[in-house]
Amino acid sequence: MSHNWDKFAQRVEETEIYFTHYALFEEPDDAVPAGLYIDAATQQPTQELTLTPPIYERVFTRHHGQDYTAPTVASGTLPYFVDPPGFPPTPAPPPIVGLIQQLTGAPQAVVEANTSVLLVAIGQFLAEGTTTARKHGDNFEVDKTFRFQVRIRTGFIFKPPGNPAGNVGVLVGFLDMGTIHQLIQLPPPPNPAEVVVYDWKAQFTLSTDHHYTRKIANEPKPVADPFDPALAKIDFQGCEVDHHGRYTIVGHGRPNQVTFNAPPELVQFLFGTTQLTDVEFALSETGILVPL
Repeated sequence: MSHNWDKFAQRVEETEIYFTHYALFEEPDDAVPAGLYIDAATQQPTQELTLTPPIYERVFTRHHGQDYTAPTVASGTLPYFVDPPGFPPTPAPPPIVGLIQQLTGAPQAVVEANTSVLLVAIGQFLAEGTTTARKHGDNFEVDKTFRFQVRIRTGFIFKPPGNPAGNVGVLVGFLDMGTIHQLIQLPPPPNPAEVVVYDWKAQFTLSTDHHYTRKIANEPKPVADPFDPALAKIDFQGCEVDHHGRYTIVGHGRPNQVTFNAPPELVQFLFGTTQLTDVEFALSETGILVPL
């Protein structure tokens, strides 16, 4: 069946994201352990670490010819695991141990011995700038400003020995300025309760015709998510729209296009420097185009 494609939805189901010095990760992130997650503030289960595609959906309307426009929308929240250097292996405080005991029935000693700090980055693509696209036959591309903003969710996770299905995570709060100052041994800040927020921003084109390949052997170890030792290179490849509407689009921002915004204390803590000047931001999106 043919369609005139005057209007169509772009449903983004998977994405891979790379930032120099920081991480290479995918959404949904299969590294997030399955289990029961509790918000310590409410002591109720939370689904905030579960990502159910689509990551977001854009609806494009033909502007003229093969050009389209869409309202700019934010993605849902995108959780991924991080392991920044220098974060202390803090033991779970008694109230957290007690809550996990209550939920699992495990003895106190077992809970204490098998509970560790939980750090989950909660990312989100923000709605910024205009979103335009071009579709010509099987080729598809999107132009927009990509701004990926992150907060770090903190907590503890209990992993009972021999029972992965019994994992219980307790989410306590978000990384704040007071904690960052403690970690890098600075005097207390005037805003200790302020949540630490950081983001990358670049304007570029994602296209089915693009690819992004980068050798990683000589790069510094990424601080948030170390590469798999078996990974020889980063390789994002675009893929034309097939007869089911499935596609992959790829793009990247070069260092002179990418802005990294973060409190200086966080930059010092994560990267051991006060300024990053050579950051690349690469993105691959896979999904389906659906004529409306």
